Amino acid sequence: MDLSPLHPNLTVADPRAAIDFYVAGLGAELLDEITAGDAIIHSDLRITTARGSSTFTVAAAFPGAGTVAPEPDGGTTASFTLHVEDTDAAHDRAVAAGATSVQPPEDWFSGFRQAAVRCPAGHRWFLVTVADHVTTADIQRASDAWTADQQS
Repeated sequence: MDLSPLHPNLTVADPRAAIDFYVAGLGAELLDEITAGDAIIHSDLRITTARGSSTFTVAAAFPGAGTVAPEPDGGTTASFTLHVEDTDAAHDRAVAAGATSVQPPEDWFSGFRQAAVRCPAGHRWFLVTVADHVTTADIQRASDAWTADQQS
């Protein structure tokens, strides 16, 4: 199996619905799935963009084993950033496939465009397009301005 070195495991209430969304809404490719009866207990997916390829697992919740799914409208402990060629198109595709827009596409600053969606399984995805000339210092300045704005 050709899986990325960091391979997150997303716990969801309905693995089939989540996989269908990740394929339709984010362009993921389903690599494999392991079932127990009708239940998907493990699956591996890959998302490929111009920046590279990443893999992740989608699995059913097993509260007895300590894995629980986020509530679709509740908090989440992790977010995922997906670098895309076109933030607006990626946002529109995700929303059309069933995601909820958390942040519409907007320029954070010149060369950095971002949107955020919450997938039907409850996980938050940032969809970003970052120009090659953007530096860490540029992002720090924008973060400082955003933080100051949040405190006022």
